[in-house]
Order: sequence, then C-alpha cells, then structure tokens
Amino acid sequence: MTSARRPQNAAEPRDSLHELHKEAMKAYSFETRNTSLLGGQSPKEVVLTGQYVALNVENTDVKKDGETSSPILENTLTAVLSPSKDMTRLVMLFGPTGVGKTTAVQKMLLDWTGGKHLQQFGFVFPFAFRQLNVLKQEMTLEELLLNQHGHLAPESLGLILQTPQSLLFVFDGLEQYQHQLDVLSDSDICSQPNQAAPVPVLVSSLVHGALLQGASILVTARTRSELNSSSEVDCKHVEVSGFSVDQRKIYIDQFFKNPENAEKAFQHIEQKIGFQDICRLPVFCWITCTVLKAALEASQDLPETLTQVFVSAFVNLIHAHALGKTAARDLMLGLGRMAAHGLQNNAVVSSQKEMAAFGLQQFLTSPVLLGFLSFEGDPTSDNCMFSFRLPAVQDFLVAVSYYLDISEGKSLEEVLGRLEGRAALLKIFLSGLSSALQRKPLEGVVGEFSSDRHSEFTGWLRNSTEEAFQSWSKERRLCSIRLLHQCQNQPLVKEITAKLGCSLGASFEELTVWDAVALNYVVMCCGNLQDLNLYGNRSLTEDITQRLVPAFSYSHKLMLSSCMLSAESFVHLASALVRGTTVEVDLSYCRTMDDAGAKALCVGLRQSSLQILRLPSCGLTAASCDDLASVLAQESSQLRLLDLRANKLEDEGLIQLCRGLSSPHCKLQQLGLDFCHLAGESMGALSQALCTGHSEIRSLNLNRNNLTDAGLESLTRVLRNSESKLQHLLLSDCNLTKACCEGLAEALRSGCCSLMELDLSCSDLEDSGGLKLCEALKTHGCPLEVLRLVRCELGQATFQELGSILRSGSSKLKHLEVGLNNVGDEGAKYLWEALADSRCRLEILDMEMVTLTDNSLEDICSALRANHCLKELVLKNNGLTDTSVPSLVQLMQDSRTMQAMNLQYNDFSEDVFETMESCGKIKY
Repeated sequence: MTSARRPQNAAEPRDSLHELHKEAMKAYSFETRNTSLLGGQSPKEVVLTGQYVALNVENTDVKKDGETSSPILENTLTAVLSPSKDMTRLVMLFGPTGVGKTTAVQKMLLDWTGGKHLQQFGFVFPFAFRQLNVLKQEMTLEELLLNQHGHLAPESLGLILQTPQSLLFVFDGLEQYQHQLDVLSDSDICSQPNQAAPVPVLVSSLVHGALLQGASILVTARTRSELNSSSEVDCKHVEVSGFSVDQRKIYIDQFFKNPENAEKAFQHIEQKIGFQDICRLPVFCWITCTVLKAALEASQDLPETLTQVFVSAFVNLIHAHALGKTAARDLMLGLGRMAAHGLQNNAVVSSQKEMAAFGLQQFLTSPVLLGFLSFEGDPTSDNCMFSFRLPAVQDFLVAVSYYLDISEGKSLEEVLGRLEGRAALLKIFLSGLSSALQRKPLEGVVGEFSSDRHSEFTGWLRNSTEEAFQSWSKERRLCSIRLLHQCQNQPLVKEITAKLGCSLGASFEELTVWDAVALNYVVMCCGNLQDLNLYGNRSLTEDITQRLVPAFSYSHKLMLSSCMLSAESFVHLASALVRGTTVEVDLSYCRTMDDAGAKALCVGLRQSSLQILRLPSCGLTAASCDDLASVLAQESSQLRLLDLRANKLEDEGLIQLCRGLSSPHCKLQQLGLDFCHLAGESMGALSQALCTGHSEIRSLNLNRNNLTDAGLESLTRVLRNSESKLQHLLLSDCNLTKACCEGLAEALRSGCCSLMELDLSCSDLEDSGGLKLCEALKTHGCPLEVLRLVRCELGQATFQELGSILRSGSSKLKHLEVGLNNVGDEGAKYLWEALADSRCRLEILDMEMVTLTDNSLEDICSALRANHCLKELVLKNNGLTDTSVPSLVQLMQDSRTMQAMNLQYNDFSEDVFETMESCGKIKY
C-alpha cells in the first residue's frame, strides 16, 4: 500500500513528480492475495505475467453507433474517461463478483504507467475500499493521499492538486466498503484538500464533485444501484460482461501449456457447462481449468455439470491440505454458516468475531482458509475481514451444509424461503448433490450426507416440477427442467416426467443454450415425447438447435410455429428428422425460413418418416417448389399432409410442385395452397397431376386465390375422373361467378365424383348459380355432405330449393353454411321447414347474418323440437332480441341432440345474459 517516502523539493517541476508517481504506481496492487483454487490469481500477477485477457462490456452509456458486438473494456474506459473542465467526471464500472473488475483496473493502472492509455491524466491515485475501512481518524485529502501513497512528499501535493482536471481517482470494491457513498448535505461536505474530515466524508465529497471539482473518478461495484450520483457530476456507467466464447478460448489456451489438453478442455467446457452465465467470469474459468487440468493429468473423468466442477474443486482443496473427515466436515459446516449469513444479510465481508461464531475459529491460523476465502493481513486480528471470491461458492456451501447439518432442523422450504432471490445457483447445487454419483467424491472426504435430507429434496423436486407444469409460468417450467438436468438421475427424471404425460410438451417460448441442454437431457431420459412445443421462440440459434437435435428426434410432434430460426438451424432440424421418429412438424409463420431454409429442410425430408409438414407463411417462393416436388417423388417419402398456405408460390411454383404430385411414389393426401397467389394458368397442371391413377390427394385447399371460372373449369375434370380420390375442395374467395356452377353441377351429377366437401364461399353465384348447384344436389348419389355457400349473393329461390332437397330424403348433406346471404325470415323459413322433416340429415347449420328477427322464433323452435339430428346451430349477427331468449334457452335445455347454439352479436341487452348463462350450450 505504501512505500518509503522520498524527499522532494517543492520547486520540482511537475513533470518530475509525474514520472516519480508513475514509477511508484508500477508497484501498487489493489489486492495482495495468494493464488488459490477458489480465488484465482492476484490481479497484479495476472497482468504482469501476460495472462490478462480483454473483457467485454455491455449496456454502456458510451457504446458507439453502429457497433454490433460487445466493445472491449479498455477502449470503452479510454473513451469515457475524458476530463471535463466544468464538472467532476464519475465513471461507475460494475459487474458481478469475479467478472474481473479489479484485474481490469490493475491493468489500466499499469498501462498508464507504461504510457499506453489514459495519458491525459498526469496523476492516477488508486484506492481499495477495503483498505479505507480501517482508517477511523479524521484527516485531510492531502493526508489521505500521503497515507495511501507514501512516495509523495507533503510539499509537492499543492502543485499536484492545483489542476484537478489532470487527476484520476480509482476506488475499487464498493461492495466491501462499510460506509455509504451518499450525496452529503452542504454542512457535511468537504470542499478543500487541506480541510480535515472523516475519511467517508472525504471520499463522498470527491465522488460527488464537492472536492477537487473537475477531477475524474472511477468506482468499481457489483451492481449499478450501489451508487447514486449527484446532479453536479457527469456520471457514466459501464457494465463488465466478462468473457465471450472467443475470449474464453484465449484464456484456456494460455492456461494449458499443452495445446491438445487446451483444446480438450475448451471443447468440454463449451459442450457441458459453457452455456451458463457463470462461465463468463474469469475466476470461474480459473476454477474450471484448474479442475480439468488435474483430471486430465490423472486420466480421470472430466466433470460434466456445474455441481461436479465444484465437488472436484472442494475435494482437491481438502486433499491438498490433508484434512481428516471430521475437520473437513467442520470446515464445510462453518463455511456454510458464513455463506448463509452473508447471503441472508447481504453482507459481503465477515469479521474475525463473526468467523468465531460460525465455528471457524480453529481454522483462522490454518492455510486451508486461504483456499476458500479472501482476506488481507493477520486473520486473527480484529481488523481482518473475510470474504468469498465468488457468490457461487456461497451457494454451493449452503447446499452442502443443508445435506450435512440436520442439527438446526430447518426444512428445505425454510432454507429456500430465507434465501429467495439471493442465491441464484442454490437450487441447482441442491439438485446436483441429490445425485449419489455426483456427491460421492465429496462424501468421501466429509462423510455421508443425510438420507432424510435427500428424501426431503427429492419429494420437493417431484412436487415443484408437477406444480410448475400445471402453472402458466414458462420460467417455472424451465427452472424445473434445469433442476432435473442438474440432478443427472435418469430413473428419477423418468419417474417424475412420466406423471406429467404430454404436459411436458408445454410451450417453452424463450430458450437459452442452458435450457436447450437441460430440455434435451429430460427428453432423452423419457425415451420419447408426444409433443415438443417451442411456439414463438425467438432465439433458436444454430447452437441451440444443434443441442436440441436429439430431443427433436425423440419427439413425435414438433411445434415450431412463429419461431425465429437461423438459416443454419434448418440444417440441424433436417438431421433430426433423418435420424428420428418425428411424424409432424409445424413451422407455421417462421418467416426467417424462406427458400434457403426450405432447401436445407428438404435434405432431411427425403430420408425421414415425417407425415405432416406445415409451412404456412414461411416466405417461400417458386424456388422452393422444385425441392418439395423432389421430396414428394421420393419412394421413401411418407408425407401425407403438406400445408403451404400464404406463401407466394404463384403459378410457376405450383407447376413445379405438380411434378412431385404426378409421381407414382407421392403419398400426399392433403395439400394446402390457400393464398399462394395462384391464377388459373396452373390449374391445368394440377388437374393433370390429380387425374393420374395413383394420386392419393383427398383434400385440396385453394381458398383466396384468383382462379376465376376458367381455372375452375380445369379442376372439374378431376371431379369427373373416376380414379380421382378428391373428397374435400375448398374454393372460398377465388373470384368465381355463377358461370362456374354449370360445370361443377355436371361433375357432381356425373356418378364418378367422390367429393364430400365443397366450399364456394365469397363467390358471386347469385340464385342462378345456386339453383344449378341444387339440381346436382337432387341427383341420386350426389356425394356432397358439407356445403359452404357463405356470402354468395343467394336469394329466397335458392333457399327454397335447398329446403326442398333437405326434405327429399335423397340428400347426404350433413353440414350446410349459408350465412351472409340477405334472405330474411321469409327465406330462412324454408330451411326451418326442412329441419322439421324427419328425412333431413343436417347436423350443422350456419345461418349467420341472414337478417333474422324475432318473427322466426316460432319456426325455429318448432323445427328444433321436431328434429333429432341437428347438433349445432349458428344464429349470430342477426336481429334477435331479448324476447326470443327464454324460448331458445328452454329449447336448448330440453333438447337431447342439440349440443351448441351460437347467438353472439344479436340485439340482446345485459338483462338476459344471466338467463343465457344458465345454459352451457349457448354461446352469446
């Protein structure tokens, strides 16, 4: 902290003072600690030995426009630490413990002494908050500088401090400071360097700009909220995010001297634990590399979970200090109490007195303590303060002590409740240590864990998982999945998930890589999964998708609608389809797919057992159709349903697709081409494909295409073909007119037609077209069972003819939709009369918005009392009023066959809502 003071002449040039101070700062160290397994190397050692790896920052106030990747900390600090003539410049450098803040400012200080960075400052004065805690007496700022930096001479300070703009004060470790850095009142502030005040007042006055206005201040802290600046200070925030994957690779390569071991370690870390946030922390990388190095040198199995890393680290430490089981157990329990106390009370440091209360008195003079804790000075001194280097170590110790210590009788719920929101990894470690395989090495050095504790945790895991999957909270479900993964107990995971059944496939909207690994493990334990629902996931990167390949392969149905998959993700999805048992994939509204994604996917489709593929609104064009046609033509293809709705395929695309449909190997039965920008030109090719003797197409959706009457004329050839198997034809909103009805009627009368469903809604058929269709419906043997003629400009004449057909006994119609045709009570009367006839077979009738009034009530009630087939009646958007409600409710309550009546959007008042509510069959 201090060095021998050198005599100086007050008249010494400022440049000489500058060089002298730089030389002294080369020896300064923010921390003086020894290298330890759980604490890492000292910051100065890291820098001086060339092991420092640049850190990333994020959420910085100074991020430049156009930057797409996380900027480097050194560059950011250089940009943000520009002195201001008018006001104090305060920079807060924050990030979690172990992220490398102290090492970064140590590197910054040494770079300044070497002339590399921050040369705009003539003097940099570093302070460690930990060291300021012991200064109890009042002193001036000049005296504080002399106390902390003994190379300075009192007579030189006046010259140094007269230009605050050239000064940078660095305060490290705000979380260890025992005072508050609050903005002071006018009566409390210190404004002169030679004014005596308590050290906390001096520091606050500096930080908030009252003392040495214009100086620059850098403060490091764990969280942004630990320091609130005053309005008199220009404050900037820089968040340290730690290592990226590339930086972690550099660190590992430096750590391992053997390149082969370095590569093994890197690949192992990235595959097994590199996806967890803690791996961004340099101190955790040190712990993991140390553990892996020992395992590789001893030819042992490498740890595969976070729990196993910490188990190995603790076992290595206990072995290194030759602790017996009793001493090791006492140490773990004492450290566990210290960890729980710190977490529960948000205390970063513990005093020597508290250490005794934790039961650690016997270890204060033992070197083993340095392996677990960080402290400076004499550990038996009252002034010595102890702390953990990594919060995860605290979480692990609390978990260990839960399984070891049953004397206090605290239940698991009590432990979790007291530390809720304070111990991020506690549940993870509790789950990991519940596994006999993972805890066995630790039990070998501290003794066996409590079987009662194990049973308690297992029961809690079962119950919490079931509750999570019954809740609406996706985060709770993901948390349960992570815990199941961490426990690494396949029989237990299978037992728990078996009770969940298909609910395990509940939606997981946002996945991290960790979530993907955990979910994959759980699905693999199950052996198979009915549904895997990732609906709306906006983060299906290549890495996540690759890790989910086994889970995809074991899932019968993949729901990936509205997901944001990267281009590379479709390659991995294709590989999952090749090797798996998946029979259905829903990629609806995956707008990142486009033709490139479809091409990659088709590679897997050619060798898969997939039967259902949904690709609506995926940005596909005609370019995708050649690949899809190739899939359909494969002898191995099992596709039965292909939904291509809302893709801009156009006629060119459909013509290409028809080459696959024409193949004798094509097994497709349902084809969705709704709103694919088709015109009549492609209908000839489609008709030809469907008229081959081997076409299996039974359902064809062509809604919302500009087919026109001419295009439909080509399709009627399919209906007249005796070898056609087409049963469902949807032609709603296809720019059709009454001119198309004659050809359709002829096809329906041909005796060769197998069509059971026809949708001509939103067509200008008028009565002339409607009556032509009715002629076909009269024909004995007409196969139609479902007919939709919604908004077809039909009049009373068509309704009269439909009523006659329904009463004839020869019609097979079971489902009729004739809404949005303005026929009123008089036109509807023909259908009510038909319903009253015992020969009518209708089960569903839709009469939406046909301008019904209460005058139809008697006819409706009479028809429904006489009818024994109708199950559903739609009367919404009509003019029925409160008058009709009691009769309709009574009718529905008495009916044994009617299952539903839709009365929405009629002219009802709130007075009758309770009456309708009394009948569960009525929707209003």
